[in-house]
Amino acid sequence: MNELFILGELMEEPQSGYNLRNAMQVSLGRHRKISYGVIYPLLEKFENEGFLEITNVGSDGKNKKIATITEKGKKYFFELMRMPVSNGAHNTDIYLIKLDVMQHLALDEQVQLLDHFYQEQKDIIEDTQGALQKLAEEDSKDHWYASKKFELRLQQANVAIEWIEKFKHELMKGWWSECQKK
Repeated sequence: MNELFILGELMEEPQSGYNLRNAMQVSLGRHRKISYGVIYPLLEKFENEGFLEITNVGSDGKNKKIATITEKGKKYFFELMRMPVSNGAHNTDIYLIKLDVMQHLALDEQVQLLDHFYQEQKDIIEDTQGALQKLAEEDSKDHWYASKKFELRLQQANVAIEWIEKFKHELMKGWWSECQKK
């Protein structure tokens, strides 16, 4: 996840580790704490693997290290983007990162990514509805509270589906190309 985020951000422009960390924090939200202890070793690893180049820039004794993605790094970025999102605790975060940088993919790959995210939301709805049915079979205070949480999850998945459908419609209409002309 961190690799994909960093390479995706560097696809836009060269950046410092400080800026990459801040961008990741904003992208993933307050619930995820992003440390420099994750970012800087990953930048060093990427430099050693030839995925990026790090240059020192600055004046007045204030050196800043700026990372720039290489062709090898771009190739790896596209490999990561094309990998399926596996089930796990952070798959929503991975989808958010992929959605944030999907403009680098071909249109059919963007649609495919949205279709996978759509299916993920459909699976959440199916699982949640099953859980709600089981809770409804027994009348208890605990089940009432649990059902409220599942109702929230159901609404979140439904909102995501509406968003995906709208996004796909805009993509297919070429809305983004009209924005680029302005």
